[in-house]
Amino acid sequence: MKKETKTLIKQIALPIGIFIALCVIFILGVYFAIFKPNFTRRSQPFDNLKTFKNDENLQKNIADSEWFYSQNPEEIEIQSFDGLKLVAYNLRAENARGTWLLIHGHQSLPLRTNATIAKFLYELGYNIVLPYQRAHGKSEGKYITFGIKERYDVRDWLTKVNEIYGAENPVYVEGISMGCATVLMSLGLELPSNIQAVVADCGFTSPYEIIWKVAKKDRNLPLPRLMIAAANLMANLMADFDFEEYDTFKGLRNNKIPVLFIHGTADSYVPIEMTIANFQYCTSEKSLYLVENAPHGIEYMIDEEGYKKSIVNFCKLK
Repeated sequence: MKKETKTLIKQIALPIGIFIALCVIFILGVYFAIFKPNFTRRSQPFDNLKTFKNDENLQKNIADSEWFYSQNPEEIEIQSFDGLKLVAYNLRAENARGTWLLIHGHQSLPLRTNATIAKFLYELGYNIVLPYQRAHGKSEGKYITFGIKERYDVRDWLTKVNEIYGAENPVYVEGISMGCATVLMSLGLELPSNIQAVVADCGFTSPYEIIWKVAKKDRNLPLPRLMIAAANLMANLMADFDFEEYDTFKGLRNNKIPVLFIHGTADSYVPIEMTIANFQYCTSEKSLYLVENAPHGIEYMIDEEGYKKSIVNFCKLK
């Protein structure tokens, strides 16, 4: 009887052991393939040359970043709703006409995304505030939530801007990529009344939709729905947010602030259809500017004149 029991245990233990091993492999695969690269802080941003597509664009970004630093911007801080210290550059313009809050993209940095735009707007006579998003650069935080928590940070930076420059100061907001989605989500919150316009550049619609696109189309991962479900469970347990907790449509639902939507027709990362969907859902004053043959997040370098003109005209900067 004892021999039969041992044999039975062995027969049961083997498939159970294999099942447990497969589960561990699956969980580790999800963590390293989806969760860690997308939702945790990186020590370095993505490759610069790959981002800017050629050396000419890269050198322009470097030159404009150096120009920004040469203006001696101050560093300002806020505390997020969940206790993180968030840091931003604040560049004051002489006799400023207003202030621009510029929000950078996923795994990027303020000047890496916004140096050229910041210089352009500063030379038009506007103060520039460039935050490090949570879990990026000088700001605290371990987890990136694709706009879910970051939308509250945008609200709090706007409050800080008004503390510095006054509630009568005209304020404009631009976000690129994840920064765009973050800004659009923030429109569902109670924001200061002195916001004049928003520029929404190549943003996605929700964390779930962009992760699905990356997992299924870009990386062709096996069992994508199951892997995303597991990654979402990790997000809930480790970072206290859900992929489907909020989206840009909810932010735009009752928005009254004018929005200029921008996207490049050659964007292979965030589908142009996402910006079109956001544009169609938006019920406030709006405009759509598509930049032909522009890849992700650098439309302002592909058609600099047209990009600047679209912002100046829509936001009534002149």
